[in-house]
Amino acid sequence: MLSLPGSASHGIFEKSGPRFNFKKLAQTHDLPSLSNWGPYSKKHFGISHIPDVQRGLSFDFSIFPLLTDPSAKKQLPSVTEASGVHPWEAAPDMSYYSMRFETIWKDQFYTDISFSQLSTNNRLMRLECVNQTRAPQQITLNNLSQLVFPPLHESSAEPIRLCDVQLPDGAVWVHALDYADQGFAISRPTDTLVWDGLLRGEERRHDCVGGSVLAQKFGMDFGDRVIYRLFFKKSFSNATLIWRFQMEKGENITFNCVKCRTWVDCAGDEIPDITFRGGEGFSTVAVPLGKLDAGELDLRFVSRGGGAVALNGFVLVESEQANDVRFVERPWHPIPKIEALSKALMLKYDDVPDAYGFAIGVPMAGHRELRWDGLDAALGTEMAPDSFTWVRIFGDSRRGHAGDPDSLFIHAASQPLTVPPHSTQIIYGLICSGSEDEVRRNLARFDPQASSHEKIYRAARKSAFKNTTTPAGNDCKLGQQLMAAVTLSNLVYPLYTQRNYIRHYSPGRIWDCLYTWDAGFIGLGLLELDLQNAVEILNAYLTPTGAQSAFIHHGSPVPVQIYLFWELWNRTQSRELLAYFYPRLRQYHAFLAGRLGSSTTRRHRDNLICTWDYFYNSGGWDDYAPQKYVHANNLEASATPVINSAHTIRCAKILRAAAAALGRTADFSEYDDDIATLSASLQKYSWDEASGYFGYVMHDNRGEPTGILRHESGANFDMGMDGAYPLVAGICSAAQERQILDRLFSPQHLWMDIGITTVDQSAPYYSSTGYWNGSVWLAHQWFFWKTMLDLGRGDLAVRIAQTGLDLWKKVTNSTYNCMEHFEPREPFGAGWGQFSSLSSPALSWFAALCTPGRFTTGFEVWIESCEFSRNNRRLRVKLKPVHGAARDFNVLACMNPDSRYRVLWNDGYPRKACYVNDGLLQITLPAGPGELRIEKIGGPYPL
Repeated sequence: MLSLPGSASHGIFEKSGPRFNFKKLAQTHDLPSLSNWGPYSKKHFGISHIPDVQRGLSFDFSIFPLLTDPSAKKQLPSVTEASGVHPWEAAPDMSYYSMRFETIWKDQFYTDISFSQLSTNNRLMRLECVNQTRAPQQITLNNLSQLVFPPLHESSAEPIRLCDVQLPDGAVWVHALDYADQGFAISRPTDTLVWDGLLRGEERRHDCVGGSVLAQKFGMDFGDRVIYRLFFKKSFSNATLIWRFQMEKGENITFNCVKCRTWVDCAGDEIPDITFRGGEGFSTVAVPLGKLDAGELDLRFVSRGGGAVALNGFVLVESEQANDVRFVERPWHPIPKIEALSKALMLKYDDVPDAYGFAIGVPMAGHRELRWDGLDAALGTEMAPDSFTWVRIFGDSRRGHAGDPDSLFIHAASQPLTVPPHSTQIIYGLICSGSEDEVRRNLARFDPQASSHEKIYRAARKSAFKNTTTPAGNDCKLGQQLMAAVTLSNLVYPLYTQRNYIRHYSPGRIWDCLYTWDAGFIGLGLLELDLQNAVEILNAYLTPTGAQSAFIHHGSPVPVQIYLFWELWNRTQSRELLAYFYPRLRQYHAFLAGRLGSSTTRRHRDNLICTWDYFYNSGGWDDYAPQKYVHANNLEASATPVINSAHTIRCAKILRAAAAALGRTADFSEYDDDIATLSASLQKYSWDEASGYFGYVMHDNRGEPTGILRHESGANFDMGMDGAYPLVAGICSAAQERQILDRLFSPQHLWMDIGITTVDQSAPYYSSTGYWNGSVWLAHQWFFWKTMLDLGRGDLAVRIAQTGLDLWKKVTNSTYNCMEHFEPREPFGAGWGQFSSLSSPALSWFAALCTPGRFTTGFEVWIESCEFSRNNRRLRVKLKPVHGAARDFNVLACMNPDSRYRVLWNDGYPRKACYVNDGLLQITLPAGPGELRIEKIGGPYPL
């Protein structure tokens, strides 16, 4: 039975009642249930501590073994390069996690390193060194510690340079982004969907207060405006306004300025125009405002055009004190005060209030300071066991990631220690934070030989996610364990969005950024591991109704968040969850459907959806053949893919069902229009009978459709998953359905032994060496898997899922890697090796096929309630068809494998069930609402 917070027993059934703090979630895009200790580093495997989420600083600590043999390969435990480190186990809240360091592949010599919570400020380290070779292995334990400063932006490793404003008494600082309203005179597609959740006009820049400015060519066009609504407790007798700004040298621009008491009708007193003149770095310009009474005041600034300015903010100050306003550099301090204790070190950095300390149960050789660009040389083949000295070592002083002054580490290492052949050695350590006195006391009290450490470790390890499985899933356990560990521990900090720093799940720490469609799949994976985490990552990408950005956008605009919501509802039937997320998702959908704000997605007369203004990638499939052709030939203004319209239709159906559950019948019309209009256009303009696929629709300069995009051979250029997506939308005729199913499952077309590939193998543009074109990914197969259940083809749904699981098992068992995509030839796995997100269907399929207590449907049926008995031998589900669904469909129910079952529908009418494997039933149900009951009738079914 799924374990949820607040679950309660209802007779023989155990009805879960999840409780989420939506009031708290509404105020953040962070992941608030996570600990401030965790694997957040963007550089090395280990543990990080976040002293204050709002500041963007973290302390990184990595510990790892290196062979002392000068000829042995030595690798830093990089999180962005293949380094022989594999996330191994993890608790959803990061109170425990472990990693396997493969020093001699495979499993000949390895070290399992775990971190277990002792208290809020203390973590127990456990290193289990396992030597399965026939020779003794000598190693040193190395530690790298670093205080990490927030980067300029997500594509930069350089720490942001900040400054502070110093004000005389009574003066007020207003950041340029604290506006009540801002607008560009010429509207932009991104006005209400700003990249990465930045504010409209926001840019991250060095040397400014708060790290951001109002820019993005602000002021270039006549009429660009910004309005500030202020409130003063005290009046100013003779105020001066001082703007701080940055502008290209030699340029200038003038703004008309008005102060008024009513924002809506801001035709108040004009104040002198402000002319910004470019120069070196940031400058200031002052303008007199005169007397300002206490109370509310609006200031409006409107550009006269001609130049772009970056506004940092302004000060309101009494005129005689204007010269007392100062803007001063706020430097970072990467070099700590170091205090060497017995078998321990304490580090105190000026930029954080607490000190950090660590102890390890082996003699230490010493410590030193290293720059980023000195790490490889210092820790590589040049470092002999006796080379450790107590000196400071610096690399080059050039700017950039490697040589930046802030990229500085404290490196400590142990004396060499030997692990005998065919033996295991366990070492305990402590990492802690607190005041300097607290850290000293904790380090002094730590006894690495204490017998209690193993008990603490074993108790903490019980919190790691563990699969519950039928016998059919036993040989998949390792792959599921690894995928769970990777999904839960692929965390990074800091990311910047909505003017805050946040913790975030990444597809892999090699991608240190937000990513909308990947994050949706991460959420689907987390759904099988921890409901709270799944809810929080969904929340991270949604914004309140009326927010400046319709949702948090980065990358491919595939609305997986709406499907994640659907699955969360199916799992919880939480009315609170439904009421909280529905308005946010309605807004998200309205933008992608072209019905909200600055959206340009519905630009053509046939209303077909295209998202090229927001990202080059329509479906996350980078080198998908027609997409690649469109960009190479500058056809973005005329070409519409199929997937964007198909997802808009399916999401409209999902949200219509949610609206019905909430009684919001007034919302039906917008969804009905999306469904009818887009379905008609796809059928009229996109279907290609000859190929058996839908196609990209081309348009003339008036937006009229002119036909489908064809390859130079004359073939439909969209013979692939995109051309099959109307099947997912549920709008195909019976003949179209037959043709697309043939393409999906034919070895001559999309089906491979390892799953569904992205481009038809018979297409003239198919490439066996492509990234998406020619390989197999799990993500899009998830949508087709669910669709097979809607079509009453549970056999094909099981085929997709089981093939994916077999592939996942083969790759993870042989490599310990969680791969990005898969090749139809050995060694199968390809891409990044610690990937979650788009590979998360491996978790979904395992849960559906092998986890007792899991009930799975497609997209055409709404679960009103779902109750498994405590031992998963009975199930009661109330189902309701989604609007327009009118055919028999399949569901999967994974029951306790120790029994046989009978299946009843509505008033006891028996339904035939197919036993797929131990405990897994595939059931065909008729269209229409009803109650499904599954009851035990005897011992195990003889498969």
